[in-house]
Amino acid sequence: MQIIKKIDAKLHLCLFWTLFFIGAGITVVVFLGVLFRYVFKAPLPWAEELSRYLMVWGASLGAAVAYKEGSHVAVTVAIERLPQMVAKWIVLLGRFAVGFFAVVALIWGFVLIARFKGQTSPAIGIPMAIPYLSVPIGCLLILFQTIVLTLTQNKEVDVK
Repeated sequence: MQIIKKIDAKLHLCLFWTLFFIGAGITVVVFLGVLFRYVFKAPLPWAEELSRYLMVWGASLGAAVAYKEGSHVAVTVAIERLPQMVAKWIVLLGRFAVGFFAVVALIWGFVLIARFKGQTSPAIGIPMAIPYLSVPIGCLLILFQTIVLTLTQNKEVDVK
């Protein structure tokens, strides 16, 4: 169990810094896009596309971090009023549902990548598999967090 917690902590730190750099990248790219379009009157054709793909990656990776931290929207008023054992099973059922969705989205994300593997982005010219890969990677991370949260759950109900 300790090794899982160590892997989880290192992964969380890595995701934190990755999201920091993605956010900084979006800020710089959007700033440059606005600067070149309105000040220099020479728009950057790749700025909007790159910021969009960075935002997609940020949302996919950020969803896993938010799930780990319990930052997603949750209705806890009903669970808090239930008996401890019933609440625990409902939380586990919710985690199972999240895990199931993550597996389905993971599989279909790879199907999407395989279906459009020859496509390239119009402005940057990168393979579209790179932006599409954000979905299965994000789902894989959510699945990992679901497993970690389930295995490390205390006796008390944790509504995260």
